[in-house]
Amino acid sequence: MAEAQVAERPAAFAFDSPPLVTPQPVFLQPHYAVRLCIDEPMIGLPDTGRLAALCFVADTLIERVHKVPRSASAFDVGILQEIEALCHQVAPKKHAQTTMADLGLLELFPYLAMGLSGDKLDTVQHNPGAAYFNYISLLNQVVMMGTQLYHDACMPQHHKYAAHQIALLYQCLNMLQGDTKPIRRVVEARFDEIKSITESRDPYLPVELSAWALMHGSRSTLVLAWKPEESTQPH
Repeated sequence: MAEAQVAERPAAFAFDSPPLVTPQPVFLQPHYAVRLCIDEPMIGLPDTGRLAALCFVADTLIERVHKVPRSASAFDVGILQEIEALCHQVAPKKHAQTTMADLGLLELFPYLAMGLSGDKLDTVQHNPGAAYFNYISLLNQVVMMGTQLYHDACMPQHHKYAAHQIALLYQCLNMLQGDTKPIRRVVEARFDEIKSITESRDPYLPVELSAWALMHGSRSTLVLAWKPEESTQPH
């Protein structure tokens, strides 16, 4: 009987002792946690595109302060702080203004350059950065108007809007200049005819004119892709 009790003690002692190793699921370990990077760039480079866009916004706001001094109180200083932070990402050891000068941003945005230097604001004769962004906006309008004209030509119930769409498209093409002159001439030749139909009691384009609108709606957008060196140069 005593021998049986002695034999049972080691087994009882083993179960009462704490385990030598306590397994832990890997996903609960902080150094194994997964960090989602879906919205982050694959290559961790500074966002110079956003830097240029912010400089354009700041340049526009400073120009407004120059032309409307009472708007100075509404100036968003946070934009300048964000510009400075992005400049430090590009060149951590350089001053923000030095980085912008190296990137050519101060030359592109003269009002921003004057505002940062502390000089008295004065009217500039040429603002290349603003001219560039305004021209890109025109290109976008041409694409939008051409696409809208194309879709309206496909739907007879929208034919009544064709003359208005063509007029807007022509205006944008005229402001672009460049290689758009042949398209403008074609539009001029058919505009009065289309306008008279769309303003009548039966505002439906015949098949031939509908096909014409389809073709030139798409052509006006494709010409920008075919000859960007000619159609994307400001005049």
